[in-house]
Amino acid sequence: MKYRLSEKAQRVLDYLQSTGRPLSLEEISTALSLKEDTIQSLVESLRNQKLIEDHESSTIQSYQLTLEGQRFAEKGLPEIRLVEILAQLGGEASVSSLEDNKILDTTEHQLAIGWARRNGWISVTKRGEESWLRLSSTAVNAISQHPLQLALNTARRTGELSLDTLDFDPKTWKSIQQYFEKRQLAQLISRRKVTITITPKGIKALEASRQQKDMIQDLTPRILKSMQWKNREFLPYNLQAPAPPLYPGKKHPYVEFIDRVRRILVGLGFQEATGPLVELEFWNNDALFMPQDHVAREVHDSYQIKIPKGPGTLLNRTIAEQVAKTHENGWKTGSTGWQYKYSFDVARQLVMRSQTTAVSVRFLTEHPQAPLRMFSIDRNFRPEKFDATHSAEFLQCEGIIGGEGLTLRDLMGYLRAIAESVGIKKLKFKPGFFPFTEPSIEGFIHIPGLGWKEALPGGIFRPEVTLPLGVDFPVLAWGIGIDRLAMAALGINDIRELVTRDLGWLRSVSLRF
Repeated sequence: MKYRLSEKAQRVLDYLQSTGRPLSLEEISTALSLKEDTIQSLVESLRNQKLIEDHESSTIQSYQLTLEGQRFAEKGLPEIRLVEILAQLGGEASVSSLEDNKILDTTEHQLAIGWARRNGWISVTKRGEESWLRLSSTAVNAISQHPLQLALNTARRTGELSLDTLDFDPKTWKSIQQYFEKRQLAQLISRRKVTITITPKGIKALEASRQQKDMIQDLTPRILKSMQWKNREFLPYNLQAPAPPLYPGKKHPYVEFIDRVRRILVGLGFQEATGPLVELEFWNNDALFMPQDHVAREVHDSYQIKIPKGPGTLLNRTIAEQVAKTHENGWKTGSTGWQYKYSFDVARQLVMRSQTTAVSVRFLTEHPQAPLRMFSIDRNFRPEKFDATHSAEFLQCEGIIGGEGLTLRDLMGYLRAIAESVGIKKLKFKPGFFPFTEPSIEGFIHIPGLGWKEALPGGIFRPEVTLPLGVDFPVLAWGIGIDRLAMAALGINDIRELVTRDLGWLRSVSLRF
């Protein structure tokens, strides 16, 4: 029998025969300096020809760093950096001095203090109104070989982490695993490890191939021009062998998700609207019947604009005065209002838009006739703590439906239809409260790994919102947290992964609807 083997296939069989033991694909790839996808293609071809056989397989479990784990691997754990800072400051410092000097990120202060205290590295005492941190005598020595930091460094260097890659005893490894899970620094992954051996048929093929003359594997312009192909044999193609993966250009999965939601809403008869990112307090809050002294309007819940300082301009004085009267005494809405002196100076202040409901009320002033359907998918800004479900900059899918006879049941039907159209089946509603809708609901979706998360808030605009704008029919409104819908649809449980640059995830992820 005549065997035809490519030069690379012959190298694989050669190496299998010379070692005389089962080898994993990773071992072969490293020894022959060939890419793993090339080895996988060769092995599949050799397996189809029965020149090799699977010797054994096992499941290998290891950890891969999350975005937070990668950040701490690069910068160091917050508690370790805190100990180093205190050591440089003579062993103690006040919490306020650390915060004022921005030695640690704002989000890391409490995390660093909590874990350093839990590890027994610092003590916290009160001096008057100040909290002071003092190093323990063992802290500096303890951080020099802290196993968690060593584990993070190793994972960053090798790409993943298992007991085999660390020189730790099982007890220490167990504590590292607990750290990973509790602090969400790494996630457990499982992969199948296969080892292969050369078969007797493979040995014969290898011997026969060595005796054959050189065959043409790739037809090149040089071979064609020189006419070498006339007197040489060609290596046949194995059409059963898998080709190496190709990664053509495509949209970012999150962008593709947004585009699909946009097409769904247009298909339901909605028109899209937009609004400015830098907004007047009037449209961002006042027109939504939120009193000017409301707690949500403090600096901690919105970004105030320093440059330009403002003030902005209220273009429609009639609507502005009707909103002012509604705040003060209810105007003709049937309400008593908020019973305070309305300030046009506050209304003209500039903020970064904190909710796309501002787009809805702007739209209503320009379209006061029923029926109407509008949506907006755009950015909003709030000084949120950055974690798995919150971001300081986020997208919101705003929507309103106006017309006679609309009820809360209609709103829940629309929200359910939107959620199900992007593949979300598990959702539930409960009564809610918002200053600008009554009645109000909160819709929850189930995100694997995170549980039930609020993502579908909505309600019917109060008369205090619609009448001052010249609208005298029911208006259903919602402000969907589209980031969270995307998490459920894309199968992720960390909002930060929506903006990741992880090529492995970007290439493999696909929409589920």
